Amino acid sequence: MNEFQQQILQKIEQIASKLQNYKTNNQELINERQELKAKIEYLERRESELVTELENNKLELSEKSQLIDQATNKIEELLGSIDIDG
Repeated sequence: MNEFQQQILQKIEQIASKLQNYKTNNQELINERQELKAKIEYLERRESELVTELENNKLELSEKSQLIDQATNKIEELLGSIDIDG
């Protein structure tokens, strides 16, 4: 093999090496993208769950607040009747 052929062979090996690196990097990026997509899907589901939980908690707090208001009104009525009777 002459020197020119040797140089061409080296260039081909360099290109093959670069292509292999690109292929490896591309596969790593694909894997990272899939992981990020899975994380996004999980976070979106979790967000939905938390929004639902928050809405349920708001409803529960509203119901409890109404019960407290009703109890307070009843107590005030009773105290008012005590003052009148006393």
